[in-house]
Amino acid sequence: MKRQLRLPLTFIALLVLGMISTSITASAAAYGSQSQNINAIREYQAKKPLKNKVIVVDPGHGGSDAGAIGPNNVAEKNVTLAIARDLRDLLSAGGATVIMTRTSDRDVATDGSSDIDELQARVDIANQANADLFVSIHTDAFAEHGTGTTTYFCPGSNDDLARFVQDNMVSQLNLYDRGSQPSDFYVLKNTNMPAILTEAAFISNPKEEKLLINRDFNKKVAIGIYNGIKQYFIQ
Repeated sequence: MKRQLRLPLTFIALLVLGMISTSITASAAAYGSQSQNINAIREYQAKKPLKNKVIVVDPGHGGSDAGAIGPNNVAEKNVTLAIARDLRDLLSAGGATVIMTRTSDRDVATDGSSDIDELQARVDIANQANADLFVSIHTDAFAEHGTGTTTYFCPGSNDDLARFVQDNMVSQLNLYDRGSQPSDFYVLKNTNMPAILTEAAFISNPKEEKLLINRDFNKKVAIGIYNGIKQYFIQ
């Protein structure tokens, strides 16, 4: 009868523990790799938070429609276009596909068209693009001493986007907070996606009119709107 090889129990135990340790190490490495991949994805999403989103930016007025005129003859249509261009650049950098209803001082519909036709042309651009958001940019005009920032949304719709944009604009601009408010503006009630209309400041107020032609101020308006949109999508 051949002698059987008998291994000491201590050796066997160490061998088993070694195998378990190797398995745990391999699993940990795999988990670590997976965790790194997840972190990389999150980091990319943080850099491109608006990837695959289509956002229509609508600079109010334009062309034959100057919009409100400030006490020092600043035209609303020029201010809204400047802010819209800054917002477009921020949104594009965030990964969004941005569609502008106008990129220059012109009517969106044909020259001499009615106010309703002009507004409908802007609505059509957003609806035909099946956009995720519609953002119309304006300045307020009420009285010489009117002041502050307002964001409007369609009555009966979710107000999250308006609230986020309003809060972020106020944080950037430090003007009186007039809040997010429901309104039946044509472009809000006729678009098929979440839509807001922003009024950054009062062009009829000489002090705020002066702010509205300041490039740094306009960029802050755009940053506030952008941050609100970003917050809306990652909530």
